[in-house]
Amino acid sequence: MLGKKGVVLLLAGSLLTGNIAYASFGDAVVGGVVGGVVGSVITNEIYRGKRRHRSTKRRYKKHAKKRYVAPVMTSEKKLQKALTALGFYHGAIDGEVNSYETRSAIKAMNSAYEMGDTASLSPKAKDALIYLGDLFAFDRALISKDNSKRGKGKKIQTALKIHGFYHTKIDGVVGPGTRRSIAEYKAAKGLSYGDRLDFEEEYRLISSAKAINDKNIEETVASLKGNRTQNSSAAGSNSGAVILQPAN
Repeated sequence: MLGKKGVVLLLAGSLLTGNIAYASFGDAVVGGVVGGVVGSVITNEIYRGKRRHRSTKRRYKKHAKKRYVAPVMTSEKKLQKALTALGFYHGAIDGEVNSYETRSAIKAMNSAYEMGDTASLSPKAKDALIYLGDLFAFDRALISKDNSKRGKGKKIQTALKIHGFYHTKIDGVVGPGTRRSIAEYKAAKGLSYGDRLDFEEEYRLISSAKAINDKNIEETVASLKGNRTQNSSAAGSNSGAVILQPAN
């Protein structure tokens, strides 16, 4: 029988032999385990990264501000705005010209301007009111107290439009089109060369446009008051029915 010491030596020799004999196998196992762990860590990081990216995109979409879309200003809405500015309409600007509120406003205007006591409008009076809607919108822009960059841009574009040098949308963005209009305006008025306005030039542009617009409003209101005979005839032929139609 082997003694205690012999057993210990035998076991040690077996372990040493096993380590030598299976060294390559052990390396493969360890390498496989380490490689598997590293691969798993990389895979998990990529997966978590994608999840964070998707989560960030969802949060961005959730909290992203909706782009403001300005309401379409139809002829019917302009008519209501004109009636509002003249003090005859107090309802919502919704384009419903056959509503009770709008019909009552038209009737009140006809009565005040001695054009009859019905809720009818002649084509000429309708056109004049729509035009007034634009003129009152111009007036609001010119006297606005909004001194932001866009607010000032709207004033300049409105003034240039009144003077006949700007023909596109009034959005307050002073881009190449607005700059070109400024240059054309300055050249026509004999001002300094360039597409920018100094303080004095901007003041003269806006104040002169305000004077022109005020005169246009006065003349258009006077034309409405001068339509009493034509409008009375139209009212009689239409039996009191509004000749306007609401927007589609």
